[in-house]
Formats: sequence, structure tokens, C-alpha cells
Amino acid sequence: METLTYRLDINTEEIFYKTVSSIVGLQPENYRYGWSYEIEFEEQKEHFDIIGKFLDCLEGKYDELQKLEIKNNDISIWIIYGYNNQCNMEFNPKTLERLGKRGITLCISCFEAGE
Repeated sequence: METLTYRLDINTEEIFYKTVSSIVGLQPENYRYGWSYEIEFEEQKEHFDIIGKFLDCLEGKYDELQKLEIKNNDISIWIIYGYNNQCNMEFNPKTLERLGKRGITLCISCFEAGE
């Protein structure tokens, strides 16, 4: 079965995890692997600009995050895609431009999920 996970990672000290959650307005299920918020789809038939949604959560909050010594290069967005037949992706140019202007890394990991 195909799976698609989007993950927003913010590299910060453990003492700031809850503060980061309140700043960006997202609450991770747990903090086992650091501050990381995930959205998982089991087959995405419609297009959702999740990267854009993550950027919306961060917009206007970079100064607050910097007070916690979190720089933009401490933020990454991951796409983790388990595929069956082939792996294709496309990205909205405006979303990619927003990532680039903020210096936020986009990471993509694809793996064959099997049947």
C-alpha cells in the first residue's frame, strides 16, 4: 500500500519543545525523536499543498523562533513516500520559492513499499 508522510522538523533543545508547539500552533503526538510534526496519508488521491500549510504555520513566527536560538536552517520539511509502482512528485513553484527565500531544507525519501 502506498503511504505518504509529510513531516516538519525543528531542531531545538528539548526544553523548548512545548514552546515551539505553542509558537507554530502544531502539537506533535510525542517528542521521542525531537520536535517533529507528521501528517500521514494512506493514498493521496487529491492534491494538498502540505508544504505550503507548514510554511503558513511558520510565517510571521521566525523572530519568535530565533529567540529560542532556532535559525531557519534548523527547520526542514520531509516528504516520505512509500510507493508500489513508480515514484512521481511535482511541486508548486511558489511553494518552492517560499522554501528557498526562508532557507528551509526540503528532504525527500522514497522507498518501495511492496504490495
